[in-house]
Amino acid sequence: MKNLLFVCSMISVLFACGDVEEAALKSTDTLVAVPNESYAESRIRLNQTLEASPNNVKSLLESASLALEHYDYALAYSDAAKAFRIDSTSNRARMMYALAIINQGNRTVSDISRAQRYLQIVVQNEAQNAKAMVGLANTYALQQDFDEARIWIDNALDQSPKFFDAHVLKGSMYKVLSAALNGEDGSQSLSRAYMDSAINTYSRVSQYYPDKPEIYIELGILFQQLNNERCVDHFYSAVQLEPKNIDYKYALAYAYGLFGQERLAMHVYEEMQELDSLYSEAYCQMGQIYQKKYGELDSALNMYREVVAIDPNHIDAYVNMGVIYAEKKAYTRALKSYSKALSILPEDRGPFMPLSTFVENQNLAREYADEIKDKL
Repeated sequence: MKNLLFVCSMISVLFACGDVEEAALKSTDTLVAVPNESYAESRIRLNQTLEASPNNVKSLLESASLALEHYDYALAYSDAAKAFRIDSTSNRARMMYALAIINQGNRTVSDISRAQRYLQIVVQNEAQNAKAMVGLANTYALQQDFDEARIWIDNALDQSPKFFDAHVLKGSMYKVLSAALNGEDGSQSLSRAYMDSAINTYSRVSQYYPDKPEIYIELGILFQQLNNERCVDHFYSAVQLEPKNIDYKYALAYAYGLFGQERLAMHVYEEMQELDSLYSEAYCQMGQIYQKKYGELDSALNMYREVVAIDPNHIDAYVNMGVIYAEKKAYTRALKSYSKALSILPEDRGPFMPLSTFVENQNLAREYADEIKDKL
């Protein structure tokens, strides 16, 4: 049974709102942020303003920008679309609406083309608007036109050499190109070159912005894909910056286990349980360590029982329970566990489990069940 690899990559090709040098964003309607204000405080302030004045374009755009920065894409789209309807001549409204469009999970090809047209108008009107340039590059990247995307990224970096979004988008494109070529005959060296370029790009971003934990997570994921233990250091850096982020902790714990530091992994999984007692993967991974590293089968079973109590459709836990019961010669219980694994529908699987992995796990459950049927 393969370990469940669940590392949340918060970074994709889509980045909408990052830090940028002030000179690169001069616009006729640039918003002014309140210093040292938390996201929750900003939301309260903006909600109060919008309740009093629902058509306040400046507040709508500030709200959309803030929502994009905090990955609240539905709210960003709602507020940006309303601002654009009220004032479709505003470059700021046009840009924020376009950025909100391309960050929608259900966007279509026509949506991307529409956002591209809006952003082209913005860069024509504001030749130094680096944020719009990166947004435009993003639309090309989403259409797999990486050459044109790179042109606009380079234009943005000419305006603002340390623009966070520009570097991250460039790194994301290298990552996509590396993955596309991985496994292709005769393309391994080029795939690795793109991977190295992605790592170098993200490393540069981490130097410019050492307080951005998502960059350390991205670097950790890339090194983990290369089976390089340096991933542990990057995941650790992310956790140091956001010690209560349970997904970052999971990435660190999993990497500890992957590279033979199981006791450290168990410690982090226990911290995760304290933060969120319903985070089933922490129990599942502890169960796998008890089962496969220490041979403590009863402890492993207890962990898996916690998992299925939280998530009745957790196929890994059922298969692993079946393996343990079979080893204990409790064949009826083993078959019952395998049966539960086989009864899970593909659409009910965990949100982070690829369909191919789900099918593989069900095939294992079927195979293991067939092996013990004659032992009853």
